[in-house]
Amino acid sequence: PPPADAAESTPAPEPAPIPVPEAKADNLQLIKGLGPKLAGLLNGLGVTSFHQIAAWSEADIAAIDPQLGAFQGRIARDNFVDQASYLTRGDKAGFEAKYGALGGEL
Repeated sequence: PPPADAAESTPAPEPAPIPVPEAKADNLQLIKGLGPKLAGLLNGLGVTSFHQIAAWSEADIAAIDPQLGAFQGRIARDNFVDQASYLTRGDKAGFEAKYGALGGEL
């Protein structure tokens, strides 16, 4: 049998989790060539921010692209990764110089 003091001791309480602020979803439709339907598809895949798109590697694109159905090929054709990198940096002037008017607020 276990020692009497072990049975009577209570486990230490679990430390409370540190609250993590919820990441704000970006308006992915600011990316040229990315409309509401494609934004919905990406959101369904867990893609909600410019930062995520800007960080995509060729392998990431190869994995995501086939899941886009009728929109397959748009990531490369419309330079989503490059556009997202400008938007992640908040470089509105650079974005507009290369891709035209932003069409919304960052």
